[in-house]
Amino acid sequence: MKLRLAILALLSILAAGGESLARDIHYGAIDNADLLRCDRLTWTGKLSESRACYQQLLVGNAAAEIKAEAAWALGDLQSANAQFRVAAGQRPDSAAIRVRWGDLFAASHQDGEAMNIYREALELDAVNPFARLGAARLLVGGFDDEANAFLEPLLADQSVAAGARAAAWLLVARVSLENSNYARAEEALDAAETLLRDNDWPLLELYALRAAADLLDNVTESRYTQLSLQENPGFGDIYAIPAHFYVITRRYREAIDLYQKAVDIQPGHAEAHEELGVNLLRDNQMSRARMHLETAYKEDPFSPKAVNTLRLLDSFEDFDLISDPDTPGTGILPVLFRLHRDESAAILPYALELARDSIREFTARYGFELTEPVVIEMYPDHEDFAVRTAGMPGIGILGATFGYVVAMDSPSARPPEQFQWGTTLWHEMAHVFTLEATNHLVPRWFSEGVSVFEEWRSGPNQGVRIPLSVYTAMADDRFLPVAELDEGFIRPTYEEQVIVSYMQAGLVCQHIDEEYGTDKLRAMLYAFRDGMQTGAAIEAVLEMSPATFDKNFKRFVEIEHGEILASLDEWQRTQQSIAGHIAASEWASIVELAKHLIEILPQYVEPDSPYIALAKAQEEMGNHEAAMRALETYWRQGGYSPASLLKLAGWLREAGRSIDAIEVYKSVNMVDPFGEESHAAFGELLLEQDRAEEALREFAIALALNPHDKASAYYRMAMAQHALGNNEQSQAQLLLALDVAPNYRPAQRLLLEVMRTENGN
Repeated sequence: MKLRLAILALLSILAAGGESLARDIHYGAIDNADLLRCDRLTWTGKLSESRACYQQLLVGNAAAEIKAEAAWALGDLQSANAQFRVAAGQRPDSAAIRVRWGDLFAASHQDGEAMNIYREALELDAVNPFARLGAARLLVGGFDDEANAFLEPLLADQSVAAGARAAAWLLVARVSLENSNYARAEEALDAAETLLRDNDWPLLELYALRAAADLLDNVTESRYTQLSLQENPGFGDIYAIPAHFYVITRRYREAIDLYQKAVDIQPGHAEAHEELGVNLLRDNQMSRARMHLETAYKEDPFSPKAVNTLRLLDSFEDFDLISDPDTPGTGILPVLFRLHRDESAAILPYALELARDSIREFTARYGFELTEPVVIEMYPDHEDFAVRTAGMPGIGILGATFGYVVAMDSPSARPPEQFQWGTTLWHEMAHVFTLEATNHLVPRWFSEGVSVFEEWRSGPNQGVRIPLSVYTAMADDRFLPVAELDEGFIRPTYEEQVIVSYMQAGLVCQHIDEEYGTDKLRAMLYAFRDGMQTGAAIEAVLEMSPATFDKNFKRFVEIEHGEILASLDEWQRTQQSIAGHIAASEWASIVELAKHLIEILPQYVEPDSPYIALAKAQEEMGNHEAAMRALETYWRQGGYSPASLLKLAGWLREAGRSIDAIEVYKSVNMVDPFGEESHAAFGELLLEQDRAEEALREFAIALALNPHDKASAYYRMAMAQHALGNNEQSQAQLLLALDVAPNYRPAQRLLLEVMRTENGN
């Protein structure tokens, strides 16, 4: 009880609050006639009359729980909390009071405490329908399957209060629309409508969901919008709820338009302002986004999404906004970067090259030319990226694309052995094309599938790489039918299903490309642009039913990956045993076991790859050539551990294989561009190969990383400038080196040489 008081006491500044935190329609959770009279004024848009009505309840002799509702409706959450506390003390056996108290906490973003109160209510009344409803709403919001346990009794039992059943059907309709299960959504909406009309409850939420269903059926002017506005001209959710479905289908600009309409008719709609601001950020409209986020914060200061996103915007002062320096005057659209100033010098050269290469690659492959500059943002703090993406920390993805805006972790946001930033950027650039070429109508599975497939086919670290958890899902026959593949992304039913869905989508696109041709993969993209769903697109482009496609795809997977699937248990047991042999320094055994694993699954190059164990064992046994071969094969299969690759680069250089060593250093930069020593070594190798321009880039990055030995860093810059014939710049760098270390002999000697050259001697 003390905790509940403390949490909501913080909301005292809302004592004079407006409509934004007013109560949702409660569908009969309250049956007090005086309160219902006020509520019906609110539900029909008569706000001044309803406020006066609620204020009369506050000054009258109403029960504490009624005063709590009135205070809540007026936006005074502190008083509402205090009155619920009094009411619960007066009637400790009342589940209904606790349910509404829980609803108050849910409305103020305190989901954990709300769930605790719902459970208290269920202890008092094990079948309380509104407690079950409140718990289900929270669990659905958190994508928790436990929601079904609370919902199903409400749907199945005809004796349950009609309002709770109606609200439950509305919740089912929303989830079904999110899952693209339109038949189930229609069934749920019909059931809800019957209950609402029979009991004279407002149809506003029903109209909003029917308008959303129309929108998903490409009907943008829904008749339900007008019906809602006739019932309540200020009901912003008639636009905000459909806008949510634009967002989850990644049609952000259309969502912006609807959220703007929502706040136009309901200026105090905090959530609509918040979502409008977040989606304006996705469209790179920074100033307008801040305005709406600040409005959302004013209306609802304790929304984590608004607070987090405003803090993120404040942090942008630490970022550089950099335009592609080589595009002005060329007619080519530039690429813009927002990079943290401590990292921009190290990241920009590689990110710019990757972005340009990807644009050339995907323009040719998919026949679509970009019409706007792409903005690429990289965040050294993963939680900042998470907020940029979803408004909340804690998400596990690496990158996100909102059309012409790409946001992702920077190379420093995660341990380098876990994150190939170059591959992630390539993946996200593919999304730019699949989204924009289809006006964002592409289903999620196909957009993700193309991006994964392009990682494998054309990215900076090519090769099909599949985690063991996905092989386990293959072996357990957990791949979804292609027509249902989106569900694996939107509402996963088991822990690993999202990554399984990514890999399945990539394999589906690989299958289409290899079996039917790249032109068919491209044709699928344009079928989606024309509004086709997955099943129709497969029938139109591939001339087969989705069921036939599923059978063909299954055969493809068996042919491509059948060996590892048949040996999966053996592979995992052997892999686990290697760790024990390493601890015991049993190198000969490790060689034998690692070679066996590589024979079964040669493309496995994750951090625990048998290639790394094999190279370690061979090195310990003095078999240097064999160790180098193991690491080289690991690299060519797509291995990306920076420590292993740097060791390989050094070995290749010692062996006189400078060209291969250069390529390995390039791979390192796609994973970890912040190694000052590796940039220096790479630059020296390039200089040896008379590639002074490239060497200068590596030396400049090494210098930007603020090395301890600045004299050597300046000297290397001078050497590259001298090799390029830029003696003035070389001399300037040498003077900087000598300013740091006056007796640095290599700099002294080169300075004399430069000066002789300048004097013609």
